[in-house]
Amino acid sequence: MGHMASRYQGDALLVAGHLQIPVQAELMAGPDAWRGSLRGVPTSRIFDLLDSDELRLCMPNGQERRVRQEPASHAHESEFTIVPISGEGCPPF
Repeated sequence: MGHMASRYQGDALLVAGHLQIPVQAELMAGPDAWRGSLRGVPTSRIFDLLDSDELRLCMPNGQERRVRQEPASHAHESEFTIVPISGEGCPPF
């Protein structure tokens, strides 16, 4: 019986329309949802993400899930922003 990892920290790719943004993901799976934060999102791209109809997170293992930005305040680190997200479906990690 395989043990599902309940946390993931590492590379991921955030896809918003035609944009592909490499990020550092910190993700955590709960009993009925998974969520986390994405580091390294260029602050100049935040409005592109807000405007995008669909956000997808692509994992190194080939899994891909729809995610949505959480309304929590974004933590700005100069030209990069930490984006809080929640995911749909089963955790991709």
